[in-house]
Amino acid sequence: MSIRLAASAVLAVALSGCAVEKWPEPPTVDQAQYQKTYQTWLDEQQQTAREATKEVGIWPLPEGETPFGADASLPIVLPIATAPSRAGVFRRAGETITVTPARGVVLEVGDGGPVKTSTVAEGQIAFGSVRMFVFPMSEGRQFVSASDEEHPLLKTLPSVQTYPVDSRWRVAARFDAFDAPKMMPVADVRGGSAEYPAVGYLTFRIGDREQRLVAWGFEGRDELAVMFKDATNASTTYGSRMLSAPMVAKGEWTVLDFNVASNPPCAYSQFTTCPLPPAENRLAVAIEAGEKRFPTGRGFVQQ
Repeated sequence: MSIRLAASAVLAVALSGCAVEKWPEPPTVDQAQYQKTYQTWLDEQQQTAREATKEVGIWPLPEGETPFGADASLPIVLPIATAPSRAGVFRRAGETITVTPARGVVLEVGDGGPVKTSTVAEGQIAFGSVRMFVFPMSEGRQFVSASDEEHPLLKTLPSVQTYPVDSRWRVAARFDAFDAPKMMPVADVRGGSAEYPAVGYLTFRIGDREQRLVAWGFEGRDELAVMFKDATNASTTYGSRMLSAPMVAKGEWTVLDFNVASNPPCAYSQFTTCPLPPAENRLAVAIEAGEKRFPTGRGFVQQ
């Protein structure tokens, strides 16, 4: 169970008979269990940083042929010393993408084992320490990314950094649901956009000031997801962070725990892809909780 679910049971608030409605406090948590789930979250973020640090490039795949290898004249240049000068070529025809190894190069594609002829580019494409993945994005875009399982930075990878855990950053949030989900266009760092299902606002207070964030609700998930910016982005945190809260019914209360506000993969590497927070989710207040900017500074630069 995630820390969001473990620490954020639905709030049952009885306010009848009060002349002035009071903002509820989040439910108390068992501190030993909280520390355990918090450490699990921290370990997960460290693993995300490790995986993102392996990335060495990301490229769009246009129609036609796109050769790849270490040769600097190729459209896809692999900055890995052990990569062949020409490792192979991708061929795109609409949504179909194949990969063909160069002469003398053996590629392992997906679960099919080594291949020496053209094959559909599905799953991992591996040769030496190189791992490549072809993946679609919205608006008909196709990309290929490459990582190095022996990336030199892995030997000195720093630990993720966070603000100290502080209970005041666990806040009660009311789910002000829309009558029906609204498809919201959300930009991404690669210059495109996709539609996300906005299901309502999470309304909460920081100090005595009311704040709200647009929440996304994805099919098959029992969480409300938010991506936000705040006043710490210019100094101690990355340009956006992510958070989730347990799904509740319209008008009911849940918990936003900013102590586990997470960096997206783009905070660790410029060769990843992430959505950008919608304009509605830019908080003027400084959220001095959760994950800080990664020490290497290799992330995708956001304004």
